[in-house]
Amino acid sequence: MKQLLLLALFIPTLLWAQDDSKYLAGAVPVENGKVVFTKEINAPSYSKDEVYDRMLDWANGFFNEDGSRVVYSDKAKGDIAVAGQTMLVFQSTALSLDRTKMSYRVTLECESGKCILKAAGIRYEYNVSYQREPEKYTAEEWITDKYCLNKDKTKLNRGNGKFRRKTVDFMDEMSAAASAALGTQTVAAVAPTAPVAPAQAVTPAPAAQPVAPVPAKEGYVAFAADKVPSTLLQMLPESDMQVVPAGKPDTKETSAEWKGTGNMFGKSIASIVIGKDSPAYKEIGDNGTYSLSFFKKGENEAAWLIIDCRKQGETAEGERMTVIGEIVNVWMK
Repeated sequence: MKQLLLLALFIPTLLWAQDDSKYLAGAVPVENGKVVFTKEINAPSYSKDEVYDRMLDWANGFFNEDGSRVVYSDKAKGDIAVAGQTMLVFQSTALSLDRTKMSYRVTLECESGKCILKAAGIRYEYNVSYQREPEKYTAEEWITDKYCLNKDKTKLNRGNGKFRRKTVDFMDEMSAAASAALGTQTVAAVAPTAPVAPAQAVTPAPAAQPVAPVPAKEGYVAFAADKVPSTLLQMLPESDMQVVPAGKPDTKETSAEWKGTGNMFGKSIASIVIGKDSPAYKEIGDNGTYSLSFFKKGENEAAWLIIDCRKQGETAEGERMTVIGEIVNVWMK
């Protein structure tokens, strides 16, 4: 009897370990130092246009929660980009709710007979009861093997292990839903979290024209778009920002919101949210160039950092627009 009781006590532990085997070494893929979940979905009977149409319909339905939307689409190239946001719930009871907000980027590269889905740029905001501001983490510093597994890579760490589990599960669900949209099956086919319905129309930018070389700015040092130190990027949310269309120095927008940098189809990008009625937004137009100038909070001195962008696409968000621009120049004072 005593042996049976001990076995009963250990069964939950054994089952927990079996469940966690899915999340151990290699469950979170890293490419060039960045967490990137990649899924190649084969659909040999479909043309490139058919793959694109099906994936765009799926994306507009699957990513239709607040904070998630298609932000770029180009049928000729077969490219679709999504800004995603979801709540990962760790525990929900009558007395407590333990969850984190996860933001991420998804790109869909549609080709004849297949689609390559990639999810990257994963970030978390986690509210802690005894802190006024949420804790913020990136996937690279929080859920990779290096930071989330014990030395022997046989167990998940207690604190951040739940983030890894829920992230891997979400990526599996998303991949399964995308596969189902192309008529293929995966190990765990999961339907989208919301009914598929048309979302707001996305306005892709026309084909971009080559940008002429920009002369050096006096007093500034130039950086390649993909070589800007992360320490500088972390300072941008704490700085005041101005949006200035190229050739219109007197048309300045100071109420736009900085959303961050990323990578889309091999290009370094910067995202902002700006009002539809903003004169600066109207001047930028469909494929215009513009500068994002960053100033120390509350100071009117020269900008300490300037990012020159060329608009790539946009999507409506109420009375505001999320504008994505390819970074063409970065200048630091």
